[in-house]
Amino acid sequence: MSKAIAIIDDEIDLITLFREALEIDGFQVCTFTDPIEDYNTLQRSLEEYSLVLSDFRMPRMNGNELCTKLMSINSQLKVILMSAYDDVEYDKSKFTFISKPMPIAKLLKIVNETLAKENILKDNHRT
Repeated sequence: MSKAIAIIDDEIDLITLFREALEIDGFQVCTFTDPIEDYNTLQRSLEEYSLVLSDFRMPRMNGNELCTKLMSINSQLKVILMSAYDDVEYDKSKFTFISKPMPIAKLLKIVNETLAKENILKDNHRT
């Protein structure tokens, strides 16, 4: 069974749309709306997720801070940050970035490409 994708965004309509699209594409998806409150839940169950898709600008803690904390627990975690703003600063060596809004087809493509990178790395370590 493949691992799940965690979507973290304070916009309920958006995470509902993304969850439905990713589930139709065959992914198991869990959604979160508050980075402070959901951090404890995520850190306790982080091994269940192969990818975190997080909004950058959220109240109380931004996506960059949250995902950096999560990656300190699991350095193999794949992260895609998203924002409607172009002026965000993030670690380009750790995170993939996509601008919102984006067509669902683009979201699915980037999610699949990001997860494929994980599999290629695992396959290279086996040989």
